[in-house]
Amino acid sequence: MHNKNIIASLVCSALLTAGVQAADIKQGGTLNVPIITTGFVENYNPYTTKDVFHGIMFEPLMVFNNMTGETDFRLAESADYSDDLKTITVKMREGLKWSDGSPLSAEDVVFSFVLAKDNPAFDSKGIWSGGNLQSVEASDDRTVVFTLANPDSTFLWNLEKYHILPEKVWSKAENATTFTNPNPIGTGPMTEVKFLKSQQMELCRNPNYYLESRPYLDCVNFRSYNDNSQVQPALMKGEVDWGSNFIADIETTFVKRDPDNNHFWYPANDAIHLYLNTKKVPFNDLKVRQALSMALDRDLIVDIAAYGYPTANFNAGGIGELYAQNINKDISAQYASLTEFNQDKAKALLDEAGVKDVDGDGYRDNPDGSKLEFNIEVVNGWTDWIQVVQMVTEFYDEIGIKSNVKTVDWAVYDSNLKQSNYDVAINWSMVATNPIIAYQEYFSSSRVGNSWHAGHGVNDPEIDALIDSFGQTGSPEEQKAILDKLQVFTAENMPFIPLFSNPTWFQYSTKKIDGWPTKENPYVQPVWYDGGKRVIILNNLHLK
Repeated sequence: MHNKNIIASLVCSALLTAGVQAADIKQGGTLNVPIITTGFVENYNPYTTKDVFHGIMFEPLMVFNNMTGETDFRLAESADYSDDLKTITVKMREGLKWSDGSPLSAEDVVFSFVLAKDNPAFDSKGIWSGGNLQSVEASDDRTVVFTLANPDSTFLWNLEKYHILPEKVWSKAENATTFTNPNPIGTGPMTEVKFLKSQQMELCRNPNYYLESRPYLDCVNFRSYNDNSQVQPALMKGEVDWGSNFIADIETTFVKRDPDNNHFWYPANDAIHLYLNTKKVPFNDLKVRQALSMALDRDLIVDIAAYGYPTANFNAGGIGELYAQNINKDISAQYASLTEFNQDKAKALLDEAGVKDVDGDGYRDNPDGSKLEFNIEVVNGWTDWIQVVQMVTEFYDEIGIKSNVKTVDWAVYDSNLKQSNYDVAINWSMVATNPIIAYQEYFSSSRVGNSWHAGHGVNDPEIDALIDSFGQTGSPEEQKAILDKLQVFTAENMPFIPLFSNPTWFQYSTKKIDGWPTKENPYVQPVWYDGGKRVIILNNLHLK
């Protein structure tokens, strides 16, 4: 067994300001960012606000920076595994304070994780429901000890997603899941609520932030927009500085308007799939799933529906461009026919599965003669994905399959995916330190009902054990072999159809604000919706 010793590497200081000396940076200014929502309400509970406040009002323990491969310790200064991989000792920074000036102790951290145990809706990564975490205890004011039932070298990766909350406030909440956390106390760079209106919310500098001279900015102003189509003109007019959504024809609509200041950078992000509910007919038939994959011209979908920004994904093994170094090329080649555009083969497979047009209306029917028609769910307002799904339905029409675009509100989409209440749904895959986390989300039985990615119905106790075995070893060779087996399992069962590797949507203006990550200075993946990555960027940004 290898000793898993995670040494604190304070890359934050090294990354900040891209070589600019802190003494030369202007303090002040407000960053304007768009949020797709129907409006803001006075709710500062980070667990019930889609993580709007993570990395802004609430600082994570640590951030696993997949762009650099570094661990950026935040509230924690180190995390050490025991030799048997069953104990993790987290040491907190010295002198940490809440935004009201009161001390933050290890007891607050313990309370925060126990809160997730007592409120399963908060157990976002399933550290309690999975059964491995036995206890979280404070051995002194700065030390938190996580005790596991079984060795798990991947467990540490979960901790950044949980919110560290003040026990003195949250212990008084009668119901944490409905608690709106008025007069919030946090640890992040922006904790002070300057104002909150239906369409705008402004958070300002934490007076007791643990990093000296940070943040450089005074405030972050959140602006509410209904969908992507409203964000695009806001970017064009300079109402927002940081865009993180699909923008049509970005070069023409945004960059050319002010080429000196309007920029974008779209590094590889998550793999986008069509998730199939294999608990329903006809998706319970592997041949049908394979046919639905072969019916799609991925290159054309990318070029037309997505403006060429993503990268078509022909890997049937479950992962895409973000994890290119982990894709076994031999396995990908072995199953290449599953993602090859071949409608003749797709039709032949459907015939073999008994999915034929029995009533002569031009559309295929289920083997029992019942009408075959299904919906593909996508969130209302996600214009790029709506276009993608529309093209998918057109390809399916060409092979005699009747399918429809079904747009739903986020809350419905969220619930349907978790509860397997869908036919087909377009959805992303997990972005994490290692692709094993993506496979956990796809297949681990503990994630069924809790994850957007696990509701497809393909589960296997042997695969659960295989996934669990990844964390029981420190050998890179053994871990690679596990990932290879998972790629084979995914390709052979095809619970979802790979479409493309999504770009990281990132548009930014340097007219007022500088310090952005760029292709030339890729200090972090520029993801607004990830609190860990967001806090690193916020600590870099400053007035131009």
